[in-house]
Amino acid sequence: MKRNVILPLLAVLTLGACAGTDGDSSMGSSLGQSSSTSQSVSSSFESSLEESSSKDSSLEETSVEESASSEESSSSQEEETSSQIDETPENIDKVVIYVWATAEEQQVIDAVIEDFNSKQTKESKKFKINFMVVPERDVGTTLAKDPTVDFAPALFLCADDHIPNLQYLNIVSEIEGNVKDKIIAENTKVAVEGATIDGKLYGYPVTSDNGYFLWYNKGFEGLESKIGSLEELLKFAKDNGKQVLMDVDNGWYASSFIMSPQANGPESILWKRNDEGKVYCETNWDNEKGVEVSEYIAGLLTEYTNSGTLVDGLNDQIIDGFESGDMIAAVSGTWMERELSPILGDDLAADKLPTYTIDGTAYQMASFTGSKIYAINKTRPVEEQKTAAALAELLTSKEAQLIRFEKRQSIPCNNEAVKDPRYTEHSPIGGAALLKQNEFACVQAKVAESRFWSISCTIGRAYIDSQLKDANGNTFTSWAAFLQAQMDTLRTAV
Repeated sequence: MKRNVILPLLAVLTLGACAGTDGDSSMGSSLGQSSSTSQSVSSSFESSLEESSSKDSSLEETSVEESASSEESSSSQEEETSSQIDETPENIDKVVIYVWATAEEQQVIDAVIEDFNSKQTKESKKFKINFMVVPERDVGTTLAKDPTVDFAPALFLCADDHIPNLQYLNIVSEIEGNVKDKIIAENTKVAVEGATIDGKLYGYPVTSDNGYFLWYNKGFEGLESKIGSLEELLKFAKDNGKQVLMDVDNGWYASSFIMSPQANGPESILWKRNDEGKVYCETNWDNEKGVEVSEYIAGLLTEYTNSGTLVDGLNDQIIDGFESGDMIAAVSGTWMERELSPILGDDLAADKLPTYTIDGTAYQMASFTGSKIYAINKTRPVEEQKTAAALAELLTSKEAQLIRFEKRQSIPCNNEAVKDPRYTEHSPIGGAALLKQNEFACVQAKVAESRFWSISCTIGRAYIDSQLKDANGNTFTSWAAFLQAQMDTLRTAV
């Protein structure tokens, strides 16, 4: 049977180190723009193209020079761009676009396009693409340097914290009209927010599974009744000579306390740009509530850290702790399920983060959440953008998200997909816990600025040792003064 999807290019793009681990962000390294074209990209892609062309005579090459020269024409026709297309345009088989995504995503794209094409009676309605493997962490930084780089994508997959910078640089197309309404109606709020800036939508949500919650051993007698309260959980662990892990001196996790909805809230710190394009944070973490929460949390966590009950660390420490039996609970994400399932078996359980209590009021711990987004390269010709928009809708539909779950175990963000038996009957343990916790989550893209992560780490360290000392060694005599100094640093535009 003839394949109607063309996937001839399998080139891997790696362009320098870029923060991409959990709790980190690539935003800090991608702010700003360079006018230089990446020659290393061009040369590596050219060699891959030559090899692929010799193996597949059906490859339809797109002229990079023509694409780059059409940028001005594309910009002048914004009203005709892909963001306003409600259905698959005719003659998409004549517009062979480049798509950048991860190697893992290729199998999803292949399956979805082949299924779609097999149902079309007209050749003009069938998608044909050139696929290129590009790690999510590199997409935003590469396009920020030059969105017309050789073999530039019309459609690309990236982490949501790349979207703000690409929008600022006028590289991503806005999604408007019926398509925008459809995306908002069909997907979870946090996934949509990851692609939204000042009420405008700049991408198609793919999945929303980068966050954290509480893993625990439900087979440990008496534990399950304690997981809803941080104080009760820590006391129970101490009384039983066990450990609870939370990497509090990691800013990704440390922010859970002040961002509580009952404290300063998940949107109490947001990064912005001033009229000069400089970056600063809008925050109230140093107000009376932020000080009250920090004073209480520092006292609580320092006590249990000193007793050896509360420990920090990441994946390896969690695995070792549960394997040895020393650990009964840990704050982490969906990526740990594969490691913990063989260790705990049916005793592995997960839930939202617990609450902590100040003066009789329960404060729900917050978290960060991140999404994957398909976005359209605004510098590509209008016809490419239209095809990219149609393909993006297809690749982020309910059916595509279910296929992605089946092939990649990616948790859907489509409201109907998460209710479908194909997901619910096979859903990972962490999936339900993440969805519960996401109700109290801050979208990571909104705070993803490099200075924030170092400042929040400093605050986290103070929570577990009660030493009010900043990264430069300056000491403070009160939480009020300490928090004000840290927040003033973030409020300064740079």
